[in-house]
Amino acid sequence: MRRLLQSPQQITGQLKKSQLGVTLVELVVVILLLGILATGLTSYLRIGATMVVDATAVQQTLQQSRFALERVVRELRGAVPNSVRVQNSADNSVSCVEFTPLVQSGVYRDLPLYPDRRNWIGITTFNSGWTAQTGQRLSVYPTAADHIYDLTQARTGVVAENQNAMDDGDGNANTRRIRLDNISGELMAYITESPQKRFYLLDSPVSFCLVGQQLRRYSGYGFNVAQPMPPVPPPPSGLGDVIATGLTNQSDEPAFLLKAAVLNRNAVLHLFWRFSPARDVGQDLFFNHEVHISNVP
Repeated sequence: MRRLLQSPQQITGQLKKSQLGVTLVELVVVILLLGILATGLTSYLRIGATMVVDATAVQQTLQQSRFALERVVRELRGAVPNSVRVQNSADNSVSCVEFTPLVQSGVYRDLPLYPDRRNWIGITTFNSGWTAQTGQRLSVYPTAADHIYDLTQARTGVVAENQNAMDDGDGNANTRRIRLDNISGELMAYITESPQKRFYLLDSPVSFCLVGQQLRRYSGYGFNVAQPMPPVPPPPSGLGDVIATGLTNQSDEPAFLLKAAVLNRNAVLHLFWRFSPARDVGQDLFFNHEVHISNVP
C-alpha cells in the first residue's frame, strides 16, 4: 500500500487557506475603530453645522437691528424742532421717544399775536399745491416740547375746517390764509413771534417704544400733553407695529436718552440697544448711536 505523503508546497497552501478567515477579536477591533471614526466624524460635522446656524442667527439679528436703527434715525431727522421728548419707566422695561413729523414749513406774513385774536394766519409757502388738513397743528417758535403738545402754551394752533375759501386775494398762489380753531373758547392768539417769521405744520405724533423685548412704532393716537407710556393707537394697530425683536436691555440701560439743546449744539438723542440672537451664541450685539436733532425754531 502506497503511503500518501504531502509535499511542503501542499502543506504551505493549506496553511494559507486556513489564514483567510477573520477571528472574533479582529472583528471586534475593526468595529471599535469604525465606531471611533464615525463618532469623530459626526462630532466634526455637528460642530460645523452649529457654527453655520449660529452665524446665520447673528446675521439675522444684525440685519434686523440695522433696519430698525435706520428707520428710527430717518424718521427722527424729519421731526419738528424741539418736538422730541423721551420718557422711561423706573426699571427701563418701557422706554419711549415721541416726536412730531413735519408736514410743511414756510414764512408767515400775518400772525394773530396776543392781544390780537383772530381765526386765521397769513402764510407764504413755495408749494402752491399744498393744502392744510383739518386737525393738523400749526406751530410758531416752539422752543420746548410743551409748546407743541400743550395748546395752552399759545405757541401752537389747530387747523380748522373750510380751508378752501381762505385765499387772501392778492393773486399770488403761494400766499394764503389758514383758518384756525378756537382755543379754550377764544379766538387764537400766539404769545410770541418767530425771529425768522417761520411756521411749522405738524402731523400726528409718532412714538418708538421698547416694550419688553420688542421695539414698536405707534402712530395715529393724537396729541397728548403728558407723554403716553406707551401710546394706545386706534384699531387695527392698537398694539403698534413691531419694528424689531430680541432686545434685552438691562434695568440700567434705557433704550432712549435725550440731551437737551444748548447754545453750542443741537439736541442729541442717544440710542442704546442690546440685541440677543434667537440662539444662545454667548454674545450680544450692542448699538450705541447718537441722533442730532434740529432745534432751530
